[in-house]
Amino acid sequence: MLDSEDAVQQTTLPTFAILSRSDVQHAANIVQEMYSPQATPERSQVLQHDLLELQKRPEAWGLVVPFIDSSDAQIQFFGAHTAQVKIARDWEQWPHLHVHALRDMLLTLTGRAASRGVSRVVMRKLYVSLSALALRLCPTQPSLWNDWIKDALGALLSGPPECAPDFLCISIEEVNTADLLPASKTRLTASIRDSLPAIMGLLTSNIRVRPEVPISGRIAWLKATEAWIGWGLPGDELMSLVPILNELLRDRDTFLATCDVLEEIMTKSSMASGRGTKVLTEPLLEWVASEGAMILQESLTAGAIDEISHAFCKLILALGEHSAVYIAEHMLDPNVQTLLRVILGYTGLPGWFGVDEDESELTLSFWFSLGEAVLDSDFGPDSEPTRYATIQAVLVEMVLTLVRKSRWPTAAEGLGSWAKDQRDRFQNFRRDLGDTLLNTYYILRDELFKAIIPGTAALLASPTPQPEILENVESALHIVKAVQEAVALQPNEYLAVVFGPSILGRLPTGGKDRIRWTILNLIGAYATWFHAQETTDLLMLVMNYVVSAFAEPALSLHAARALRDLCENNRKALSSQIDSFAALYANLHSIPDAEKTKVLQAICSVVQALPPQAAIAHVYGIVSPLVTALTDILAQATTAPEEARNACVSQLRALSGCAKGLTNNVASLVAISISDDEELEQVRDMEVARADPLMVELRIRITGVLGVATNIWSADAEVGEALSELIKSMTSLPGENTLLSLPPGPVLELICVAAQRQVTAVWLSLAQMLTQQLNPPTYSTIRTLPHDSVTKDAQDIAAKAAAALVETSLQVLSAQGAMDTNPDIVRALFTYMMTVVTTFPASFLRLPQPLMDSVMQCAITGLTLTERYSLVDAAKFLHTFCRKTIGEPLDINNGRSILSYLQAGSSSASPEHAPQAKEILKKHGPAMSRAILAGIAGASPRTTIPNLVDLLAILISKIPEHRVWMKEVLFSPQLDNPKLTQAAKDKFLQIATTSRSIRQTCDAANEFSLVARGLDGSSFGYASVGA
Repeated sequence: MLDSEDAVQQTTLPTFAILSRSDVQHAANIVQEMYSPQATPERSQVLQHDLLELQKRPEAWGLVVPFIDSSDAQIQFFGAHTAQVKIARDWEQWPHLHVHALRDMLLTLTGRAASRGVSRVVMRKLYVSLSALALRLCPTQPSLWNDWIKDALGALLSGPPECAPDFLCISIEEVNTADLLPASKTRLTASIRDSLPAIMGLLTSNIRVRPEVPISGRIAWLKATEAWIGWGLPGDELMSLVPILNELLRDRDTFLATCDVLEEIMTKSSMASGRGTKVLTEPLLEWVASEGAMILQESLTAGAIDEISHAFCKLILALGEHSAVYIAEHMLDPNVQTLLRVILGYTGLPGWFGVDEDESELTLSFWFSLGEAVLDSDFGPDSEPTRYATIQAVLVEMVLTLVRKSRWPTAAEGLGSWAKDQRDRFQNFRRDLGDTLLNTYYILRDELFKAIIPGTAALLASPTPQPEILENVESALHIVKAVQEAVALQPNEYLAVVFGPSILGRLPTGGKDRIRWTILNLIGAYATWFHAQETTDLLMLVMNYVVSAFAEPALSLHAARALRDLCENNRKALSSQIDSFAALYANLHSIPDAEKTKVLQAICSVVQALPPQAAIAHVYGIVSPLVTALTDILAQATTAPEEARNACVSQLRALSGCAKGLTNNVASLVAISISDDEELEQVRDMEVARADPLMVELRIRITGVLGVATNIWSADAEVGEALSELIKSMTSLPGENTLLSLPPGPVLELICVAAQRQVTAVWLSLAQMLTQQLNPPTYSTIRTLPHDSVTKDAQDIAAKAAAALVETSLQVLSAQGAMDTNPDIVRALFTYMMTVVTTFPASFLRLPQPLMDSVMQCAITGLTLTERYSLVDAAKFLHTFCRKTIGEPLDINNGRSILSYLQAGSSSASPEHAPQAKEILKKHGPAMSRAILAGIAGASPRTTIPNLVDLLAILISKIPEHRVWMKEVLFSPQLDNPKLTQAAKDKFLQIATTSRSIRQTCDAANEFSLVARGLDGSSFGYASVGA
C-alpha cells in the first residue's frame, strides 16, 4: 500500500505528471496483484501487459514519485524502472522547459531512498535512471547538467557506505555502453574529467584501511575503482592508485577485490602491455618474493586451493603476461625467478586438472606469452649464454611439468569415477597444450625432445611395463605430437628413437590401451616427416605397426587415419612396395565400412605414384569389384530397398575413397606452364592411359551406376550426400585428370535428371561446380579462355542444363511460402545461376522468355525475403547479371586498362547480347526498384543494405530509366514512412540520379537507410554502415 505522504507532488512538474491518489493506488494494486503468489500465470501475463501499456502513456511519468516513495519494495522497483524506461524510450514526451524539474526530482527521490535504506536492487535501478537522464542532459550544447556526477554523489553520501560506490560503478558502465555521436561523447567525457579530482579523492580515501570505513564499504569502493579503470582513468590517476593497492595486498579482508583492480590495471588500462615498470612490475615482484609466495605454500600444505590462492594465481599470471618482456630481460633477477617458481608451482599443482584443481590451465597463457617475449628478444645463446641457459632451464622444467600434468590416471587411480564433463575438461586441457608448447619448441628445439624422449625410452626397458608406466609414456608421446607443427622436415635423432625399436618397438601390439591410440595419432601427425628421411626404414616400421592395429576393431579408425596420411604423404616412397599392400587389400572385408574408405584411399594414393600405364591394372583391380558390387546392390533395390540403400551408400563412399587417393593433393598439377615440358608430358601420359580400353570401360560403368543410383534414390539425403562426394572426387579440371576422372558434361546431365525428380541444394551445388568445369581456365596466358574459344558443345550443355535446372527449381519455389521454407534451395539456385551467367552468359540469355521472366520474378521476390543469406544471394545474382550480360566497350580514358579487358575473357557476353539483357532489366525494372527501395527503407535486415545499395547503383548506371522508376517508388504510398521526410527523399533522389560516381550513390543510399530507421543521429548507425 502507499504511504499517506506518497501523494505529495512537486508543483514544478508538468500537469500530466501529477496523478490523482486514486489513479496511483489503482496502478499500485495492479503491481501488487501481479507479484502476488495467488496470481495464476495467465493472470500475471495479463497484468504485465496492462502495466507495459500503462508505462507507454505520458501519464506514467506521474507514477515515479509516489511509487518510489512507497513502502512496498515491488512498487518501489516498478517506480524506478518506469523512470528509466520513460527517460530512455519516451524522452520526447517530457517538455524541455521542465528538464531541470525532472533532474531535481530524481536527485531528491534517490537521496531520500538512500537515507531510508531502500533495497540495493531498487537503488541500482535509480542509479541507472540518473545515468540515463545525465546522458540526455549533459552532452547538450550548452550542457544542461555538467556536474551530474557531483550532484548525484552529494545526494548519496549521507546514505549507507555502498551507495556512492555503487552509483559510480553503474554510472560509468552506462557511459561505456552509451550510443552517442562523437561530438556528444566528447562533451560527456569533458564533464567526467571535470569531476575526476573529486572522484579520485573519494576512491583513494575510501579504499584505504580506515576504522570508519567498513569492509563491505571498502570492497564496494574497490569495485568502483575497477569500473573506472575500465573506463580509462588517465595515467597520473593510476600512478596514485597503484601504491595504495600494493599496500592493500597485505589485507586478506579485501584481497580478492584488490587483485581484481590490479588485474584490470595490468590488462585494460593505460599501464597495460608492460608499462609502469617502476610503479607496478617491480613492487609486485618484490611483494610476491617476500610475502605472496607463502600463499601457494599455504595451499600446498592445506591440500586445497581456496579463493585467496585462486585470486593470487590470477594476479601473478596477469603480472606475468603484463611484464613478459621484462621477465625475459631480467631472468637472472631473484624476484623474477621466484615468480617463475610460483607459477610453475600452480602449473604443476598435485592432482588432475578439472578434478582436483582448476588453476594449472590458467598458467598456459603465461607460458605462451613468455615464449613470445623470448622469441621477439634480440639475445641468444651466443650473446648472453647465462641468461639464455636460465630461460632454457625454466622452460625444460615447464615441459616436464606438463608431461606429468597431461598424464591420464589409471583405473586404480580413479579414472572410472570421473564424470563425462571431467573427462572432457581434461581432454581439452591436453589439447590446449599445443599452443603453449609450440613457442617453447621454437626456443628449445631438440632440447625439448632431449628432456623427455630418453627418459621415456628408459621407462619401456622393462619387458612388462605397469599401467602407470604406460600412461607416463603416453603423456610424453602426446607432448611430442603437440609440437609436430614446429618440427623441421629433416632427420631427427630423437624422433628416430620414438619411431624406432626403443619406443615404438616396445609398445603394446595388442589390446585397447590408450597409448596405442596416441602412437597411431602421432604417426599420422608426423606423416610428412617420414617423407624427408634418407631411408624408408622408419617408414616401413610404422607402416607395419599401423597395419597390425587393424586387428583391434577399437583402433581401426585411428589406424585408418594414420594409414591414409602416411600413404598420402609418402606415396612415392611406398610405391616400390605396392605388392605388399595386397594382404591389406585382401583383408578389407574385416575392416568397418567407415574405415574401409580411408584404407582404399591410402592404397590408391600409393597406386597414383606409379606411372599411369603401370597403375591401370591396379586401379582396375581395386575399383572394378566395387562397381560390380554396386551394380548388384542396385539390382536388389526393389526387393530389399533398405538394405540396398545402406549398401549403396557404403559402396559410393568406397569409390570416393579410391578417387580421392588417385588425386595427388601433395603435388597438384593445376599450375601447368606451357614451357614446362616435363609436366606437360605427364599430362599426355595420363591422357594416353585414360584412353586404355579397360579405363574407358570402367568409367562408362561408373557413369552407369551413378545414373541408376540417382534414378532410384535422388530424393534420399544420405545417398545424395554420398553421390555428391563421389562426383566431386571423380570430376576435375583437365590438368588434374586421373584415371577415373569423369567428363563434366554427362555427369551434369545426370544431375539434371536427378533434380527433375527431387530438387535439392546438393544437386544445384554440383551443377554449379560442373558448369565451371565445362569452361576450365588455362594458365598459358594472363587471361582465361576467350568466350569464342569455348566449344559449342559446352555452351549447348550449359544452356540445356540451365533451362532444365532453373525451370525445375522455380516450379518448387513458386508455391506459396516455398522460398521462405527452403532457403538452402534458394541460395543454391542463385549461386548456380550466378555461375552460369559468369561462365556462359550467352547461354544463360538463351533461356526461353517465359522462363527468364520467372527467373527475374524469383530474384525480385528474393529481395523481399527476411532470411538474410537468401536475400544477399538474390541481390548478388541480379548484380552479376547486370555486370556480365551488358558488354562494356574498351575505354582507356574511362579508367579501364587493357589488362582488365583481356582478363574479362569469357566473363562477359558479346556486345550483341547487351540489348537483350537491357530489355529484360527494363521489363522488370519497376518491380526491382520497388523491392530494392523498400528494403533500403527498412523492410530488409540492416546487414543486407550494402548488397541492395550496390545493386541499386549498378542498375542506375546501366538502365537510365531506373531514375524515373526510382522517383515513382520514393513518393508512392509504399514508402509512407514518417521518418522519410520530403527533404530526405529529395536529397536521396537528387544524388542518386545525378551523380556520376557509384560511390556517391552508395553513400546517399546508406544515409537514406539510416534516416528510414531513425538511426541517422546515432554513432551505432554510422559505425555499422562503415563496417
